[in-house]
Amino acid sequence: MFKIWNQLTKPRVTVLVLATVFPGLYLGMDGTPSGSLLFYTLFGTYLMSSASFILNQYIERERDAVMYRTKLRPIPSGQISPRASLLLGIGTTMVAFSILYYFVNLLTALCAFSALVLYVFLYTIWLKPRTEQNIVIGGISGCIGPMIGYAAAANQLPMQAWILFLIIFLWTPAHFWALAIFLKEEYEFAGIPMMPVVSGVKKTLKQIVLYTIAYSIAVICFYFADDRMGMIFLITTAILTIWILAFVYRLFLTEDKKMAKSFFFFTILHLFIVSVAIVIDSKI
Repeated sequence: MFKIWNQLTKPRVTVLVLATVFPGLYLGMDGTPSGSLLFYTLFGTYLMSSASFILNQYIERERDAVMYRTKLRPIPSGQISPRASLLLGIGTTMVAFSILYYFVNLLTALCAFSALVLYVFLYTIWLKPRTEQNIVIGGISGCIGPMIGYAAAANQLPMQAWILFLIIFLWTPAHFWALAIFLKEEYEFAGIPMMPVVSGVKKTLKQIVLYTIAYSIAVICFYFADDRMGMIFLITTAILTIWILAFVYRLFLTEDKKMAKSFFFFTILHLFIVSVAIVIDSKI
């Protein structure tokens, strides 16, 4: 059962979601968050993120069955029935909301629940099957981590929370389109209109370059948006900016699918390190 849970909930992605909660938690208050606040915020967010992935796989079970990358997931492979997965997703959502509401605050619970609603209904059901811009608009759901952290720490959403939201919003398209290039044939076979399928790899790479530049600028600008950011954040993000821009330039020139997959994983590491740098600098 534990193996099925992990396959349904995508724990590696959830770890990144939790990493984006930390900056808000630490920037949202003058002191250090208490152990109980950290635990309940992160645990509730983990469960809400897990629930969104369970419901996503329930909705996409027929598409997953025809894609090589996803056909062995628990629902299409018959390890768990669609009805059981639906009930598990709904039940996990209710538990997550209850934990965040009773042990943190209502605003935190609403922020986390809004991420689930946007991911399941806006992205999975409406946008993904219909437009190549699905990840741009639908990716809003993945940007709410910092807002959950701020809501938990301060019970409000100041301007810095929205800037962190923007950073992740600009990060998302390049991140997912890189993977879509690597999996172009599978998305095409499944009839999912990802940008490389609809508009071609070259146009997708141009968009990846533009979004990577915009994301890099937004990250550097956060140094000026919050006076608690110091040399650790500035030096770290400067090095990361040079690195990611050089990487995306090589990807644009080569159009190599394996390099696109490597860029996908690098963007995860990039955002994780940026989040860590924010937390460290905010408390020095």
